[in-house]
Amino acid sequence: MKRIVISSAIFMALAFANCAVLDPIGFTYDRIKGDKAASKITDAAIMTDLVNSTILNGKATVSILSILASDIAGIDPAKYYKESVINQCVTDIKGVKGYLIGSTLTVISSCKGITADGLIY
Repeated sequence: MKRIVISSAIFMALAFANCAVLDPIGFTYDRIKGDKAASKITDAAIMTDLVNSTILNGKATVSILSILASDIAGIDPAKYYKESVINQCVTDIKGVKGYLIGSTLTVISSCKGITADGLIY
């Protein structure tokens, strides 16, 4: 009985410490560091702005707001985020929504609610 209690306590401790130990060394599934997430979002916003401006004006221009897309989305470079949520945000920016309403409004509507993957205390 004592062995079962100790082994289950160790299992629970490892399960709760998973994010604290494995996120910083990069061994977790579907987690991405904030600086990479910010880079993906900014790249998608710049690409969408370039395509939109080329189609509408005939010149490739980039808005300052697309360069600040990761700051608008509230991405902290030091924290970790779910990669599937970041990829959905990037897909929205590069998709029809991004080309119709612009990259900045798409970032505000699709990426503003992204929360960091926190530790369990």
